[in-house]
Amino acid sequence: MTKNNNALTIAESAIAMASGKLSSEELIHDCLQRIQDKNSDVQAWSYVGPEQALQQARERDQLGYRLSPLHGVPVGIKDLIDTEDMPTAYGSAIYKEHRPQQDAACVQALKKAGAVILGKTVTTEFAYYSPGPTKNPHNLAHTPGGSSSGSAAAVADLQVPFALGTQTVGSMIRPGSFNGIVALKPSFGTLPYFGTKSLAPSLDTLGTFTRTIGDQRLLLTALAPHIHISDCMAKPRIAICKTPFWSQASQEMQYAFSGYADKIKLAGFDAEEYELGPDFANLADAQFDIMASEAARCLNKEITEYSASMSPQILSLIEHGRGISPNREAQCRNLLARCQYKLQQLFNQYDFFVTPASTGEAPEGIQATGDPVFNRIWTFLGVPCITYPVAKGSNGLPMGIQLIAPFGSDHALIDFADKLQSKTISEQLIRLT
Repeated sequence: MTKNNNALTIAESAIAMASGKLSSEELIHDCLQRIQDKNSDVQAWSYVGPEQALQQARERDQLGYRLSPLHGVPVGIKDLIDTEDMPTAYGSAIYKEHRPQQDAACVQALKKAGAVILGKTVTTEFAYYSPGPTKNPHNLAHTPGGSSSGSAAAVADLQVPFALGTQTVGSMIRPGSFNGIVALKPSFGTLPYFGTKSLAPSLDTLGTFTRTIGDQRLLLTALAPHIHISDCMAKPRIAICKTPFWSQASQEMQYAFSGYADKIKLAGFDAEEYELGPDFANLADAQFDIMASEAARCLNKEITEYSASMSPQILSLIEHGRGISPNREAQCRNLLARCQYKLQQLFNQYDFFVTPASTGEAPEGIQATGDPVFNRIWTFLGVPCITYPVAKGSNGLPMGIQLIAPFGSDHALIDFADKLQSKTISEQLIRLT
């Protein structure tokens, strides 16, 4: 093919390889070349295995048949996820030389589908707030978000067509918004978490980054063939929800979100404003306390033996978690149960919620990863979320919308997002000034 193959989507790559116009080896070569040209600036990767990847590609090309639409397509794996033939450090100096004994379940599934493991992408330390060196490819002076920093930046910078990430608070949706790509946080438990380092097991969720919504459909079908493919209704009812945290959105995000809500209505969708009650506002603090309490248990060995090698951010989280009483944890989980019931009732009235994906553009600097306030309660509730870009701020950085569906309606969410984007987004994003 004549165009730069590294810019191809999953679907485009699959079609080109199935038709014989492109080999996996050619695709991998072009992605590796892009990484060589750009990664010194973006720093999305903690490890790249060129020879390993090219050997995998040759094996895929020689097989003679395609295992799935992912056959021969390269993928970046967040360095929170175990890989037996590549180092896995979990973003921590403690595990700098760590080599897992086996692949995580999701990596096994990718290999079974014929994907090519290109390397490991940078994560914040233990998927919390202490950032790595990754920069936003749209502007290197700004954060790519976190904790799935490298995965989001690598996909946005055309270094790989898709990548795996995780979300415990906002680590998929926020980087998706900051980098102007599509990120899907599936319903809790949809993708297998075995072999992925846990921070808070009742919250941790595996997800995927792509450059198109359609590619998310391919990934979900390949990685979670067991889940129900729910249909997107012909006339969905939409709740435009600013959430209780609206005041924390930048003026640009408020303007972009309100403008996009108008576009949804002008496109003929049945949409109306909806305000969540105070219980949902209280979920944010409850989510943090549950995360901290579980992190204190999950990282007990690390803090007991290696606290000197851990960042102030993670130490502070663990200290907070150790102070959470059983009574407080029970209160948090009871509040969650009440809100899950209320949300279930709301989904009898609405099919989808539309909210901001982030507070605004990616903040300047890479010392922090941005505020996940617009993601926290939805992760806690366990429901599927997807983001895609809808505008650019005054610095030219993208901002995304967040769509939310009932638990288990992941395919319907993807279909709705695809339909909504096609009817409301022109090829060129509006830049706010």
